[in-house]
Amino acid sequence: MSAFGVAQLLVDDYTKQAQKSFQQAYGIVEQIRNVTISRVELVVVTRQWAIDTWGKGYAEPDLTNILREEKVYKALFMIPENASLYQANVDWAGYFGAASWNGKIYIVRENFDPFIQPDATATFVHELTHIMQGQFHMPQTPSTFDGNKAHAALIEGDASFTGDYYKNQTKAETSLANVVVDQVPWFLLSNEMLNELHLDLPSTISYLNYFPYDYGKPYVNAIYQKGGWISVNQAYANPPTTTEQVVHPGKYFANETAQQVAAPELAENDWSQVRNDRYGEFFIQIMLDNWLDESEAQKAAAGWSGDNFTYYERGDEFLFTWNIKWDSSYDASEFYDAFNNMPNAAGAEKENLAHWYANGRYLSITWNQDLNSTFIASSTNENALFPSNFT
Repeated sequence: MSAFGVAQLLVDDYTKQAQKSFQQAYGIVEQIRNVTISRVELVVVTRQWAIDTWGKGYAEPDLTNILREEKVYKALFMIPENASLYQANVDWAGYFGAASWNGKIYIVRENFDPFIQPDATATFVHELTHIMQGQFHMPQTPSTFDGNKAHAALIEGDASFTGDYYKNQTKAETSLANVVVDQVPWFLLSNEMLNELHLDLPSTISYLNYFPYDYGKPYVNAIYQKGGWISVNQAYANPPTTTEQVVHPGKYFANETAQQVAAPELAENDWSQVRNDRYGEFFIQIMLDNWLDESEAQKAAAGWSGDNFTYYERGDEFLFTWNIKWDSSYDASEFYDAFNNMPNAAGAEKENLAHWYANGRYLSITWNQDLNSTFIASSTNENALFPSNFT
């Protein structure tokens, strides 16, 4: 038999096994969730196809916004100066093992092994849960970074939790010696690939990307513990609105939402606003954790109450303001101290109290004790850092 014939036989075996596991997953999801799922096509693709279609296909049309975000991340010392956020977006797509996209389910040949069970079937349970989610009437995805991550945590957390639910059932019926158990999102990539990913991507980007999986699953578990699958299904009509609610499910159950925060008035009126956003608690935690002790970062971020991030441009110059509200004056001061430690750890040049310069950008933070607020600003123009009001 020719080399081509052997390769074709292997492709056929791969596809047959994947289809067998895929069809099995339908019955599993329908039994667990007591639903009927519409039949969809299973498509086998290559890693390069995933990079070109899901990586470059989404990153290239959004390049202007990605480059703006890159400036923000570098100003906040979240990624190295030589890092490319565009390339990080492209590379991330190359590590997916499976995905639900445009009404079909895709598996990436190099990243997904249909012969490893029960992981392969659990992957399809995860992806078919996404197909099932299309039957729920979920409010429109928020436009903010924080709200978008929170919604994604419900979606990905539910799919991950359902996949684990199946795996736990399988473990109960099978000896441990025959069960493959990964401690990472098995539907996404294997342990070996995870190590490679962290070498290729800045750790902050990996953590932000993983948030819907790492925090979504325990969040959905908390909902399940309160009322089973009925409560999980009902959450789609009332999804989490902040990453704070996902990190601390008790705040979701208490309906503790984000405080509305306004952007300050600028001292100079010739800046053009191009973006208004909210980053949320988890973003703050990851920003601090990049330089500080993990427990210190979590504690400093936990008092978050709301924020307003606004990005401006003027010619080739940029300016962003980040007004953050805190639950108490103590929480504000705790974050203020933690934030001050960050540029010091990053080796930034200190201009004066809470005011730094690094790599052509200025960065400052102000603490308003009476209003439980901290105000951060960064720009290529030092004079633009100081607003005409800060409330």
